[in-house]
Amino acid sequence: MIRRLKLAALALSLVLAPIAPALAQTASPPAAAPATAATRLELTAPDGRVIAVSVWQAADERAVVVFSHGFNGSPAAYERILSAWAADGFTVVAPLHVDSLRHPDHDRYDGRAAFSTRIVDLAVARGFVRAAHSGKPIVAAGHSFGSLMSLISGGAVTAAGPLGDPDVKAVIAFSSAGDVPGLVTPESWLGLRTPTLMITGDADLVEGYVADWRDHRRPFDRSPAGDKMLLVFAGADHSLVRNADAGDFDLIVTATTGWLEAYGLGDAPATARLDALTAPDGVTLERR
Repeated sequence: MIRRLKLAALALSLVLAPIAPALAQTASPPAAAPATAATRLELTAPDGRVIAVSVWQAADERAVVVFSHGFNGSPAAYERILSAWAADGFTVVAPLHVDSLRHPDHDRYDGRAAFSTRIVDLAVARGFVRAAHSGKPIVAAGHSFGSLMSLISGGAVTAAGPLGDPDVKAVIAFSSAGDVPGLVTPESWLGLRTPTLMITGDADLVEGYVADWRDHRRPFDRSPAGDKMLLVFAGADHSLVRNADAGDFDLIVTATTGWLEAYGLGDAPATARLDALTAPDGVTLERR
C-alpha cells in the first residue's frame, strides 16, 4: 500500500516544485506553554528514511489525530492546539516532514520532494497508529500544505490518483489549499466524502499564490454535501491556527474537539451540540 502511494506521489514531483513554497507558514508569536507536552519517536519509511514523529499522548485516549504541519514548519509550531486535543482525549501523532526547516536533512531535499515524502510519512504514521493504538479511530488534520495532505487522506483525488485511507473517519483542515495547477482541479474535491471541518479567515492570503481568501473554501464548496462545516474568521490570516486570540482559540477548540467527538467517535450528543453551534460576531459558520 505504501509503495503504491509513494510511486503515485513521485510521479508528480516535477510538477510540484513551485507549489510547496507557496504553502509555507509564516512566523507567529509564541504560544502559551501547553498543558500536554510531546514525546518523540522515530519511524522508518520503506526506503529506510527515518521519520521523526512528535506524539501528544492523551491520558485517557479516545481516538488519534494524524497531523501534518505547514511547509517549512514543524509540529512544535502547533503545540497550542495539538496539546488541547490531547488534553481532551485525542492523542496526536505528527511527523516532521523533510521540508521543515527543523529537519536535520532539510538541505538534501527540494520542493519537489515535499509532496511525495509527505504522502509516505503520513501513510507510515497511520500504519503506526493502527499497530500501536489498535482499535482507536483515526482523524486526519493539517494546516496549509498539511491540510491538503489531510484532505487527500479523506478522499480528495489529485493528479496523483486516489490516495485516500478508508480508516480516516474525519478531516480537520486549517487554511486549506485551493485549486493547484498540475495537482488539484475543481473535480478533485468530488471524492471528499469524509466528514470535513474547514477553518480559515478572510485575510488568509499567500503572497504570490493565493490572492483571494475564498480559494481556501473550495474543498467545502465543491465536495459532496453532507457532514461539512466551514468557519471563517474576520481579519484572520494564514497563521490563525497558531496565533488566534483567546476568544477565537476557544471557538476553534470547541469546534474541532466537537468534530473529533461527533465524527471521529460517532458520538450523537456531540453531533447535536455541533448542529446547535452558532458563530459569534466576526465569525461566519456554514454547513452543507
